Amino acid sequence: MAEPVAGARSVSRSAAGMGVAAGASRVIGFARVLAIAAILGTTYLGNTFTSSNYVSNVLFELLAAGALSAVLVPTLVDLLDRSEEREAQRLAGSVLGIALIVLGAVTVVGVVAAPWLAHLLASGVSDPSVAAQQQSLATFLLRFFVPQVLLYAIGTVAIAVLYAKRRFVVTAIAPIGNTVLIVAGLVMFRVLAGDNTGLDLSLAEKLTLALSGTLGVAAFVAVPSIALHRTGFRLRPRLGRGDPAVNRLLRLSGWAILQHAQIGLLLGAALVLGNSVAGGTVAYQVAWVFFLAPYGVIAQPIHTAIHNELSLDAARKDYDAFARSLRWALDAMAMLIVPVSAAMIVLARPGMTVFAFGEAAENGVALLAAGVASLAIGLFAYSVFLTLARAYYALGDSRTPAVVALVTGLGGVVAMGVGVWLTEGAARVAALGIGHTIAYTAGALVLGVGLSRRTGHAIVPRALPRAVTLSVVIGVAGWWVASVLDPSGRVANAVLCIAIVAVGGALYLLGVRATGGRVERRRIAEPEVPDLEPDSAEVET
Repeated sequence: MAEPVAGARSVSRSAAGMGVAAGASRVIGFARVLAIAAILGTTYLGNTFTSSNYVSNVLFELLAAGALSAVLVPTLVDLLDRSEEREAQRLAGSVLGIALIVLGAVTVVGVVAAPWLAHLLASGVSDPSVAAQQQSLATFLLRFFVPQVLLYAIGTVAIAVLYAKRRFVVTAIAPIGNTVLIVAGLVMFRVLAGDNTGLDLSLAEKLTLALSGTLGVAAFVAVPSIALHRTGFRLRPRLGRGDPAVNRLLRLSGWAILQHAQIGLLLGAALVLGNSVAGGTVAYQVAWVFFLAPYGVIAQPIHTAIHNELSLDAARKDYDAFARSLRWALDAMAMLIVPVSAAMIVLARPGMTVFAFGEAAENGVALLAAGVASLAIGLFAYSVFLTLARAYYALGDSRTPAVVALVTGLGGVVAMGVGVWLTEGAARVAALGIGHTIAYTAGALVLGVGLSRRTGHAIVPRALPRAVTLSVVIGVAGWWVASVLDPSGRVANAVLCIAIVAVGGALYLLGVRATGGRVERRRIAEPEVPDLEPDSAEVET
């Protein structure tokens, strides 16, 4: 009788530890994107640096992220648990070798095609002179930034091995190196350029921006690579041609590539369409980091903790237990994520007034707030989609979530494009977030209906109506208070945000208790080591 209790406590510790590590990683991400917004500003210069630096990220997500992360971790876990470290080294090295060959070819093409890529990034700008300057600067930067895809491959495989070895903390602190070098480079740029945030830069200024981005990614990769080397694991690229184990991994990861393509499509669309307004791309990326924080701290540990139990229930074909496990996870996320989402919407503007510094504080608060609020609307849907995708993995089906992700991702891109076409200014940034929300909401609904049919049980979070009702009522009251007081200045807005969160949180907890909304904890089995999240390879996010 003691074993289930011990297992539950172990899962609680694992989930809490992952939440703390994820929280630390997100805080580091805040520092990086806020520094970019403060120094380069919500300007076309900020857009150009951000979008150019993200091109390698989009390419990696579209071509390799799924293949490297989806099946490599569980395979390595199995090998290392059987003390077959030499075989794990051979397999990881072979996968890395193939990735470097493929991405090496992509790098060459990308560097040669930099002018065309730059033209695409600047296509949303209506002013021809601004577009021409953007293309010139982006072409220069892309020839430094595109080769980052090779670094991403090394970093992702190194992190996969560390996950398999249950070394979680070092993966969370890896972004520190990236943040330090990017911020240092931006400070140097500010020294060289002064208050100039235009697109006409000297060679020294352009080199400073180019090197800060690439050296930042190199530092990110160095942290897990050195940590892995210190464990005694030797990660060396190998040629794995004809290797049955490698071929099996590549076959299994095929559908995972499509699911990661959704991330690449939505991110790529945001980069191009966000550039239609000065500072739009910067604002969206800052908002994206704020959006990922509650997901990483709350939702990711929950669906990671439940994953192994889903796998066990599926293996026994106990679909009643499978549905109960899944509903527990969705209910827990509803009770925790929905009020956070409401708080982000209500406090978007005063919150961004607090966090916006430098150039962004002058003219970017409205853009930043629009991005945060629009993305926050879909926070629960995003968390549910990724949870349901893992439920399909537990059933041995990676095809369905991949196809749904690709189709809904394309739908989200269309929604972004239509929204940007119909709006102006900060509303265009909001259109990007709404497109993202539409994609993941549609995907979550389709996956939920499919799982209900497959298991014969309704996969519906019963706590959602209660969580939404309480959050909307308290959120409207908080919004009214914020609009009536309408403080000015960073300190006053910080006090307002803290007060609304404290009072609103207390009222929400009282409401949950009064309505009997406590989510009952049920048996949770000891989890396997989690696979890498779809967003985990996004170093810059």
